[in-house]
Amino acid sequence: MGKSIPVGFLCLLFAWPLAASDTPPVTPQLYVQVWLGGQSTDDGSWEIPDPAGGQNVLGDLGTLPFGGGAGQLFWGSGAWQIGYEGGGLVTWKNDRTEFRGTNGTLQVTIDNTFVSAGVFMGGVVSVVPIRPLRLYVAAGPSVTWAWLQNNDDDQATPPSGGNTNYVNGDANDVSVVPYARAGVEIVLHEGFTFGVSVRYADDEFQFDDAGDLQFDQLLWLLTLGSRL
Repeated sequence: MGKSIPVGFLCLLFAWPLAASDTPPVTPQLYVQVWLGGQSTDDGSWEIPDPAGGQNVLGDLGTLPFGGGAGQLFWGSGAWQIGYEGGGLVTWKNDRTEFRGTNGTLQVTIDNTFVSAGVFMGGVVSVVPIRPLRLYVAAGPSVTWAWLQNNDDDQATPPSGGNTNYVNGDANDVSVVPYARAGVEIVLHEGFTFGVSVRYADDEFQFDDAGDLQFDQLLWLLTLGSRL
């Protein structure tokens, strides 16, 4: 009788992991998104040195169109989930940029082509406060490559008092900075999703004689996707 308790206890110890192994693990949940959006560049976001005049001249690229996408993998059950995301972004634009001095005087106009492509990966927290609404925030590192080509061969001489040197040729640079993104979307019963998100990354590119270009504005995105 005295040995029945230890034997029964040992049986429970061996039976517990066997019973637990029959419990199916929580399956990770995957969301995929396609993005389409735009980012404005403020006047002065593109700065070119003027060695003759001693002061830099300022311009911008207007509003840049962006396309891209991401995948988000989550663990957890209930309203809260945690996971990570990864994806990429691209933009391309032909433009004619007017550069002005600090006094607002037009110095030079340059035709340019700008292209950038980037990748990112970060942690994500998602919550469903009420169905079918889903909210999420993400943050992590991003790497973006940018290429700028300038062509002012067809431009006339600068206006009187303009000291800016013409800028020809092309240059490229890489920016490695953290990013943050927040979004809201509607998740339909079939798994189709749509919503909006906003992304911020303080990218800065140095293009030698073509100056420095900084993107410090919010990137607004429409998102379409699916829960797989």
